[in-house]
Order: sequence, then C-alpha cells, then structure tokens
Amino acid sequence: MAIRRQKTGPSDETIERVRFIVSFRATHAPSKSQPVAAEQDPLSTEFYSQFISTLDGLGLAVLFHRGKGLFDKEEKLRYRVTEHKVIRLEFADRLTVGAVDGPRELVSIGRYTPGNWEERLKQAYDDCLRLSVLLDEVAATEDRLTHSETPEDVVALLDSMSDPEGMLRMLCMSTKRSSNAYTLYMSHILADRIKDAHHIIETAVELNPADARLHLTLGNFYWAALSNAKGWGSGKDPGPLRMVTLDKLETSYEKARSLARTHYLEAMRLSSRREIEEEASAQLSTLRS
Repeated sequence: MAIRRQKTGPSDETIERVRFIVSFRATHAPSKSQPVAAEQDPLSTEFYSQFISTLDGLGLAVLFHRGKGLFDKEEKLRYRVTEHKVIRLEFADRLTVGAVDGPRELVSIGRYTPGNWEERLKQAYDDCLRLSVLLDEVAATEDRLTHSETPEDVVALLDSMSDPEGMLRMLCMSTKRSSNAYTLYMSHILADRIKDAHHIIETAVELNPADARLHLTLGNFYWAALSNAKGWGSGKDPGPLRMVTLDKLETSYEKARSLARTHYLEAMRLSSRREIEEEASAQLSTLRS
C-alpha cells in the first residue's frame, strides 16, 4: 500500500511577512497617476526605494496583483514571491473591505517551494518593519512639534532624539517638510542656537533643492547677518533675525553676501509664485547697494 505524503504549506509567519511587505509597497510606491504639480512625499519615496534595493540585494521580488476572480467575481489580492525570477510562493487573499492594507482572508495557496529564500524573506521583512517604525516615529515627532508651546520645547525635542541628525533629515523630507523646517529653524534662532538654525535650513535646502521658498529663507538668513554687520535701515524691524550675526556663523561678509545672492537667484529661478520672486528680487537689489 502506497503511503501518501501530506503536502506542507508555508508557515503563518511567511504568509504574514509577505502581506506586510505588500502593504508597505502598496502604501509607499510612487503613484504613476499622480499629477506633476501634486505634493509628493520624498521620505516615503526614499524609504520605498531603499526597500526595493534591499529586496534586489536578497535576490527576491514580492509582487501582488489586485483583481476579481474568474468565476466568483470576488475582489482578491494575489501574491507572488520569486527568487531570481523563479516562483517560490503564490497565494491569494479575499479583501473583506476592499483595501490592500485592510482585513484579509486567505482563500488559496497556489505554489509553494520551501527553501532558504524564506530566511531572506525574513530579512526583507525586518528591514520593512524598521522603515515602518521610522515613519511612525516621524509622524509622532511631527505631532509633538505641533503641540510644542515654546521654542525651547522644540529645541529640547530634537535634542532628545536618539539620532537628532537622522530625525532632522527625515522631518525635512516628509509631506510636512516645509512647516517642519520652518518650525525647527525659527525655534533654534529664538533659542539663540544660530549655528544649529543655519544647519537646519541648509539641510532642508540640500534635501529639497527645488523648493524656492527654502532658498529664499536661506538667502534671508545670510542677508540678516549682513544687515547686522552694516546696520539695519531706519524703520526696519528684523525681529528674531537680529540675532543672526557673521560672528555666530563664523563666516566673512563677502562669503555671506555671495551665498545670499546665490540663494536669491535660485529662488527666482525655481519659483512659480510671484510673491517669492518679488521678495527675492527686492532682497537681491539690496546686496548691490
């Protein structure tokens, strides 16, 4: 009598790892239909690219396709894991609420070949989880920034991070990057942390080189140092920018003047908003006088 061997399937952990990876991909993949003028999320795009590179380095691809069944017409999400283009796992979920990252119900397992690719899938999952946690930390930090009552609170918040520089860069790449950069920059000026404020706005420009307003802000920062050196015109109220000096920046007058000019010109070149162009042009004219 022949003994029939029971066919083994993937573990629940493997299934859940694939689901998590697909949910991450569906959430953070750049939209192909997004209009050019729409606000993008550089941080999400960067993390997505990092994760795809991780998968490529592991020799894996985690693919998915959403569609209705051939006969039952139910909305299903079909998953496929390949190792060097060879299919190792295929399964399908029923979408109970119609969303890729929503509740799902396993309906079938098509192919499954056990192997060490599952260990590499775990590595990919761990990296995906790490990136997801970082995104959650950024969102939580943004919420705390919004509710900070004083500049000192904002400064203390950034200082308290385990990796302040890393968090700064992420905050300057999220969808709220403009407000994040301004809040951090101005709070550090008000707390008399001028060099840190300079670093913050420089970082924001470095990560968002096409943002005209950030170039204008950095130009105004250098302009303030110049104005403090030669004296403010009568009737002008520089506000917090009065605290920005060449000594605190440890730079020369001519270098600050050159940098201000560079960023005003860049703001004018990049801007599609008249008020930014006009302010940059007006500020630029003061450098010639």
